[in-house]
Amino acid sequence: MGTVLSVRSGFMQIVHGGLLAVCLTASGAQGQDGGGVEQRYVQPPKVLALYPDLAVGLETPALRLGRTTYTTPAEVDVFLDRLASTPASSGRLAKLVLGMTPGGLPLHALLLSREGVKTPDDLAQLGRPIVWLIGQQHGNEPAGGEAMLALARALSDGELTPLLDTLSVVVIPRANPDGAAANTRENSLGTDINRDHSTFSQPETRLIHRLARLLPPAIVVDAHEFTVGRRWVEKLGGLQAVDLMLLSSTHPMTPQPLRTLSEELFQPAVVAAITPFGLRSFVYHTTSSKPGERSISVGGTAPGIARNAFALMGAVTLLLESRGVGVGRDSYQRRVATHYIASKAILETAAANVHYLRAARSRAADLVPDVILNHTVARTTTQLPLVAAATGIEKVVTIDLTDTRVVTGTERRVRPAGYLVRAEQFLRIGAQLELLGASTCTLTGDVDLNVESYEIVGHPPIDRRAINPGSSLRVRIQAEVETFNAGDAYIPVDHPAGTRLMLALEPDAPGSLSAQTLVHTNDPSAIAIVRLPLGALPLLMNVMSCPTLANPARTP
Repeated sequence: MGTVLSVRSGFMQIVHGGLLAVCLTASGAQGQDGGGVEQRYVQPPKVLALYPDLAVGLETPALRLGRTTYTTPAEVDVFLDRLASTPASSGRLAKLVLGMTPGGLPLHALLLSREGVKTPDDLAQLGRPIVWLIGQQHGNEPAGGEAMLALARALSDGELTPLLDTLSVVVIPRANPDGAAANTRENSLGTDINRDHSTFSQPETRLIHRLARLLPPAIVVDAHEFTVGRRWVEKLGGLQAVDLMLLSSTHPMTPQPLRTLSEELFQPAVVAAITPFGLRSFVYHTTSSKPGERSISVGGTAPGIARNAFALMGAVTLLLESRGVGVGRDSYQRRVATHYIASKAILETAAANVHYLRAARSRAADLVPDVILNHTVARTTTQLPLVAAATGIEKVVTIDLTDTRVVTGTERRVRPAGYLVRAEQFLRIGAQLELLGASTCTLTGDVDLNVESYEIVGHPPIDRRAINPGSSLRVRIQAEVETFNAGDAYIPVDHPAGTRLMLALEPDAPGSLSAQTLVHTNDPSAIAIVRLPLGALPLLMNVMSCPTLANPARTP
């Protein structure tokens, strides 16, 4: 029998204040910095007047008076160099270049602390909860990235500096620099990096998670923008009306203490902060590309989505989506300011509730559950706030909702002690396992062990683009005795990173390394990884050498 893993408080179903009246007049194309072309809806002046600038002073390159383009990569470099070299801010900020993107741009990370430490190791030693602020994973969603620049300034030498007495902060202004330069959702290799936080196929996600291994986040804010028109106009005859959409992790194995803190403390704090500015919120949702399909879904359950992946690492996660995709630079200051206000509220709430944050993360670290292989999501209806595209008249549409905030596990597998990986296979996937948090043990001699192996018995068809993916493999577990040799690897899962490792190594878990064809074998019906039952662990311990297990979820 499945267990419902989430109970909704309902506050996100409320739209605060009246609806905006927006009308669609025409469509066209507008070139942006970097040569990208954005198909957009041209909104008439009477509609733009409904989205005025906010009374929030923000000093970033693209918000200078008269500016009509986005911040360029060169301007990002200059802005960050000035912050890192100005005496007033350099005492609290250090700029790192994590590496270079495939397009030859630097991937920046900023370390912010009261002491102005210069290295990740020194920041970790401070012992404060670390809040990560990530902007522009999708390059055509610039407002979040711009807000990160403003937040870095405010933290290093502005109104937010007092928060560094309680928190340490990591800011990644542009997680996808190539996409930002080209105004494209994907990176320069054509990949959506916000689907790559469990398999790490892209240079950007590998760089980000190497830093996350050194500086495990207590909170992650992931800043995006949502589409205003396009499919919404085609299917429902209206444009999105709200300014901000919010969501936390929706993976079925998310530790409940983390989801509760996000949904019952941090998200209400965001709503309370934006409401006085006349901004409205709703739960983040999307709709399929299928014409005529009148339904919506709350954001997906895939383990490779950042807000899910970081929650499985032990962080409270918050997705912030401003009203921006498809309208060019319309109301850009308002969009950037919305991210700034929301992120400021999260930082202030974290600083005021460190005790609750630590307690929730500690409880979550103690939960290493059995692995959920399949799940169902709740289906209901909701009142979706829109404005009529042609007339600008406010409207509320009753629509079917797939609500991934309420998930029920339908197929589980008992957690093993760990997994055994042959030496040659470990060479292929060892880097991914390290980024997932593995503390790998190495066999020092040969040993015969009772293990559970996998036999592939089917390949169910799945939509690999689906936000709520199923499994692309079906397997049968069989008990047998196998000989393992010196140099083979053992991956224990009895620590907080165990959940992510199980999802990666159980071949029929959605998004697993096997499903992504990263695990290879000469036998097309077999998987080159086996499970070690708890009872077989004592014999293995006689022939293996292990590092001290890391416990990232217990980091302050």
